[in-house]
Amino acid sequence: MEAKRGTALYHSEKKVPTVRPHQTVGEVLKLLRTKKWSSTDHVFVVRDFRGRDLAGVVPTRVLLAAPDHQKISQIMDPDYPTISPRDPEEKAAILAIRRDLDTLPVVDPETRRFLGTVGAEDLLKILHEKHTEQLLKRAGILRDDKVVNIFKARVAGIIRLRLPWLLVGFSGGILITFLMGQFEGLFKEAVSLAFFIPILAYMNAAVGTQAVSIFVRGLTIEEVSMRRYALREITVGTLLGLFFGLFVFAFAYLAFASLPVAMTVGLAMFLGILLSTFNGMAIPYIFKRMGKDPAFGSDPLVTIIQDFLSILIYLALASVLVLR
Repeated sequence: MEAKRGTALYHSEKKVPTVRPHQTVGEVLKLLRTKKWSSTDHVFVVRDFRGRDLAGVVPTRVLLAAPDHQKISQIMDPDYPTISPRDPEEKAAILAIRRDLDTLPVVDPETRRFLGTVGAEDLLKILHEKHTEQLLKRAGILRDDKVVNIFKARVAGIIRLRLPWLLVGFSGGILITFLMGQFEGLFKEAVSLAFFIPILAYMNAAVGTQAVSIFVRGLTIEEVSMRRYALREITVGTLLGLFFGLFVFAFAYLAFASLPVAMTVGLAMFLGILLSTFNGMAIPYIFKRMGKDPAFGSDPLVTIIQDFLSILIYLALASVLVLR
């Protein structure tokens, strides 16, 4: 069977000890000393050396603790999880995380033929590569679904990767600047309102980025009930919004002795954080429903949308509460 890149079989080690169920612990320990194996952390039990029909797995620590006369069939785990050779490499890594495994046998699901095992080192390598790929996707830095070596790429190539999402952010910034220009009279009436724009923008962007990170990571590891997850995250967003909203309300009132300004800032903080939490889930979810990778460009998109909405909410509240 051909080991295609990106599959579980591609990462499998084949030079690992295989034994029969009727063999004794003593016999297997002698076998382990006769050859140089790629890994001896586990012993793989097969019913037939020719067909290599996998019957179970024995961790070496269990083997060493058993008496020499005991048969392998008595100490092996017959229900040890396996993975198909054609399964994607990330599926192997996720299964290993879920089941707390340090090796994962690759078995043909039709014949039960043992083809090798994905060891701990390869599982860590897969996780590292997928984590890096996911970070670059979220930042909008990816080319043809392949991670680019930023340190070796040419200047023109790096600019081509980074420019599109930066243009999205730049366009959003121009729009926000235009929006704020329409409320020039508001800032003349209450100059103190301008002091709170940076903290509102930062807090809303930070909460949105956190929501994206948690949601995308959750989708990577397992399928989730969107309704249950959304309800929990909105509850979290509401509590965070109340905490920071009350805190900034108290600070604004003590600093400027203006109840309308304090109410504006406090409400804007509460609504902005709540909306950030929602956007942090909604945008990756929309990507997923469209058949796109939910990590792709999520952070830049969430940031600019949230910046615009948070400023819009702030100015709208100020128009009602401060200029009334």
